[in-house]
Amino acid sequence: MFNLGWGGQAWLGEIGRCGVPGSGPCISFTLVPAIPYSEPLQTSQSHAGTTVDVHLATGQPGIVLRCRIDASSRDLFRLRREIHRLVNHRRSTWAIAGMVVVLALCGWVADGADGARRAVAGGIPSSDGLAISRETMYRWFGARLLHPSYMPGLFNILADVCRRARLARMPDLYCLEAPSNMNAYALGGPEGSAIVLTHELLRSMTPCEIAGILAHEVGHIRNNDAWAMNWASALHQAIEWNAWVGLARLRARNDSAAAGGLGMLLSAAPTISRLLCLALSRIRELDADATALELTDDSQGLVAALEKLERHHNGSPILLAAAVEHDPMQFLRSHPATSERVGTLLSLAH
Repeated sequence: MFNLGWGGQAWLGEIGRCGVPGSGPCISFTLVPAIPYSEPLQTSQSHAGTTVDVHLATGQPGIVLRCRIDASSRDLFRLRREIHRLVNHRRSTWAIAGMVVVLALCGWVADGADGARRAVAGGIPSSDGLAISRETMYRWFGARLLHPSYMPGLFNILADVCRRARLARMPDLYCLEAPSNMNAYALGGPEGSAIVLTHELLRSMTPCEIAGILAHEVGHIRNNDAWAMNWASALHQAIEWNAWVGLARLRARNDSAAAGGLGMLLSAAPTISRLLCLALSRIRELDADATALELTDDSQGLVAALEKLERHHNGSPILLAAAVEHDPMQFLRSHPATSERVGTLLSLAH
């Protein structure tokens, strides 16, 4: 309840405004005559954006305080992208936390509280990762290092994407001579990374599509997805080991729990862990797509690249989203369905 006025008299007109035009939503407060039977919350849309009016009582008869929020289309899409990012981060956190809980339960069944602590401590990944060097990349993947003088246009695209991503160091680019394979991979994190592109992808994609692919891989690097998936892999291996040890100990003791609920929990733990790993991978892929859109602001290039990849790998156009939603195998994929990725990109595009 607002008590406004001077000497029992209220005045009409604008009494406050905040926000800088062109840089975000503008909020204004105005005293206006009350309209009988009007809705306290009103929304209107136009090509320029959305206007939300909220009418609040003032304590003066016939007068209400109108709070008006004017948001441009760009403001709304920026908000939608931020919400998408926050939701994905929360889901990633829950996936990792779920794996830690499953691991602790496996350790607890095997050896009580001490077993739970040892299991969780054993699930911490080592800091040793794949050394990204020319020799290692060739020995493990058969990929050769590309030089800016060989493909200056490609490196100009990568430099622009990395500048927008504010990476301190550009990833090295490698080309993989894989006949009939169209794909791209990102390795490492912001401090040191590499991107592997197949020759078929470089040959078949347009510059705009390659920019989208590079932005997606840079998104993985900026979001440190290799670190997240390394944690998930270490936790999964620890869950498999502790579940096996727990079952072995229950059976060695001829414990009836081995055939009961605890035994079923230990038997199901590796499967639950694998499903959480796959869910985390799908979440990070959607987040990398959103980051790529942020870095290029070109949804058409990203969608065209995804369509080409779908036709190359599956030999068919993108399935309808409704068909994918009813696919029981969607939870067994490491990547979201292409239709889901395209739909998310279009919902986030300005």
